[in-house]
Amino acid sequence: MTTSNIRHELDRCVAKHDLLCHPFYQAWTRGDLTHDDLRVYAMQYFHQVAAFPAYLKALEDRLPAGSRLAKAVAHNRAEEEGQGSPDGRSHADLWLDFAQGMGADRAASGAWQPLLEMQELTGIFEHIAREGSAAEALAAFYAYESQVPRIAGAKARGLQEKYGADDKTCAYFTVHETADVHHARVWINQLEKQLRDTSPDVREQALQAADRIAHALWRALDGIERERLARAA
Repeated sequence: MTTSNIRHELDRCVAKHDLLCHPFYQAWTRGDLTHDDLRVYAMQYFHQVAAFPAYLKALEDRLPAGSRLAKAVAHNRAEEEGQGSPDGRSHADLWLDFAQGMGADRAASGAWQPLLEMQELTGIFEHIAREGSAAEALAAFYAYESQVPRIAGAKARGLQEKYGADDKTCAYFTVHETADVHHARVWINQLEKQLRDTSPDVREQALQAADRIAHALWRALDGIERERLARAA
């Protein structure tokens, strides 16, 4: 199987749950959300952003030390944690700039309680990273990070044009317009290597993992949108 073939299959899984088509993100790009809506969203989605390095570490710890895949995962994790960046700030810290810009108390981030759908998302991701095959974990990472650049660009434009956000508030999204292009490419290349000379079952399991993550990401937004509509009622 070629890289382009597996990418096509994965992209079809992701497209079924294209997050930019979700009502919450569509309201964002139209400028229909309030700052309070964005504050609550920032507080909720922080749980996924903060947990992502732990997913990477869970897979990294199960891989042969010094292998190319272990090094690739470790490099991604280091970037998430801010290692090697000019200011040394983690991506989670940049997210808190966004949350604070929308009125959240960043000092209280540890007390932010996740919705059930957000708990499900982080739980599925953690399970795949800890218990799934390397192919399943890579497919899950791809299903997440392949969407991020396009979504981050739309979010940054919406924040600047519709909500008057400054550069600091938008920094997480401007960084991810480019960073996750590279990350997604790494995941698909490593996945192609994992699928070489393996059974069709391994490929199918990887596709199922990607589909589970894409659906869980959508459901997390369902929960956030439900709470938004309840506040507006």
